[in-house]
Amino acid sequence: MLARADMRTVRPAGTILDVSEDPKKVISDFLGYALSFGKITGRSPAETLAERFSPQGKGMTVPDVFLAYRAEGPDDLPPEFTEAGPPDLKGKETWVLTRLNFGRLSASELVEGPELRHLLQEALKQNSQSAAS
Repeated sequence: MLARADMRTVRPAGTILDVSEDPKKVISDFLGYALSFGKITGRSPAETLAERFSPQGKGMTVPDVFLAYRAEGPDDLPPEFTEAGPPDLKGKETWVLTRLNFGRLSASELVEGPELRHLLQEALKQNSQSAAS
C-alpha cells in the first residue's frame, strides 16, 4: 500500500511548496501548515516538527482545517484506504494526513514515517532558503 521506490521531492512553487506525486495537494498543504506550526508553539519549527513527527510523536491538529496523526491500526485509517480490505500496519510507522473540507469529503494521504520526516526536512530547507533570498 505505501511501498515506494523513491521518496517524493519538495520544491518551491511561488508562495507554496509543491510535492511530487501529490495529486490532491494534501502533502503540500500539510507542509505549509507544519511550517507555520512553530509560530503557534513559540519554538523553532525544526524543533517542534522533530518532536511532533518522531516515531512517538503526537502529530498535529489545526481545528476544522487539517489533521496529521499516526495510524496505530486499520481503524485509524480513513475509509478510502480500507475498502479493499484492512492493510497490514504491523511494524510500520504510517502517518495519516487529512485536509478537512467543510461541506465536502475530506482528502487524505498516507505517508510512512521516514518519508514524512524527509519531506519536513526538505520543506524546512526550502523555507530557510526562500527566507534568505
